[in-house]
Amino acid sequence: MIKKVIFAIVGFYFLTLLQSSFFIHFSNYTPNLVLIAVVLINFFEKQKNNFGIISSLIGGFFLDVFFSTHIGYYLLISFFISIFIKFIFKKYVWQA
Repeated sequence: MIKKVIFAIVGFYFLTLLQSSFFIHFSNYTPNLVLIAVVLINFFEKQKNNFGIISSLIGGFFLDVFFSTHIGYYLLISFFISIFIKFIFKKYVWQA
């Protein structure tokens, strides 16, 4: 689990760096790579894991540091998206 968290920290840092410095030069619209990664991690993770919630907190923190003037805005958005995905999957997909 520690290796996954360290990999997520490094990965989300590079995704945020790409999003804020590299893709901004190609068009006025840049995709939110961190949010896409958080959604994909939550979609493809197993039922018992909570790594999706941890990754949403890490990704939201990096988005707040790089883009937001208020710390916590993107963190809360990504956290609630992760909780919403978990809730929908638990209610409708993972019925045991």
